[in-house]
Amino acid sequence: MKRFFGHPMTLWPSMRNRLHVYALPAPDLRSALEERQRVLEAFDYCSIQPADYLHATVQQFAVTSEEVSPEEMAAFMARLKSVAAETKPFSVELGEPEADDYSLGVRGTNTPPWAKLTAAVRDAAADTINKSQPLPGAPFNPHLTLGYALAEGSTELIQQASDHLRAPALPPLTINEMHLIAVHQDVNRGAFTWDTTSRFPFSEPPAK
Repeated sequence: MKRFFGHPMTLWPSMRNRLHVYALPAPDLRSALEERQRVLEAFDYCSIQPADYLHATVQQFAVTSEEVSPEEMAAFMARLKSVAAETKPFSVELGEPEADDYSLGVRGTNTPPWAKLTAAVRDAAADTINKSQPLPGAPFNPHLTLGYALAEGSTELIQQASDHLRAPALPPLTINEMHLIAVHQDVNRGAFTWDTTSRFPFSEPPAK
């Protein structure tokens, strides 16, 4: 039987004010995802990511907000503003939740606009805040995690519970802005949260 193998958060470096760029779900998508999270209430070996902090990671970085200079941060934010100004809003279609060895989440296709955005953010960080250390890998695709493994348990049971949930199809992940966020990791709770964000709206398509 396939299982959750251990606690994934213990595999990652501790995160307190670790810098990330996220795309955040619109209220309709957040509500739909929150409905799908309810199946996890029956499984004490999987956390429930707080709905207000659901996110799609565009890129995480190897530094915290305390480890970058004001000049580096200003340069990075200027680059993000430039990237946002050159990026038109786009949407990513999402599949239904999938359980793996470490989480339950929903995945989207790695479309050209998503790939272009992640590449531009990575380049901006490599030139500014993340010059001194290797840049963490890019996300494998757009995805939003509903809950993280807290202990060993059955992946199949979580997948079955999720598959049996009768709910309308998920709306797409509409990405019309990105957020620079200092993320906090709560290992015991199995959750990621933050205090404040810096928002970078994308350019709007020309009026017809």
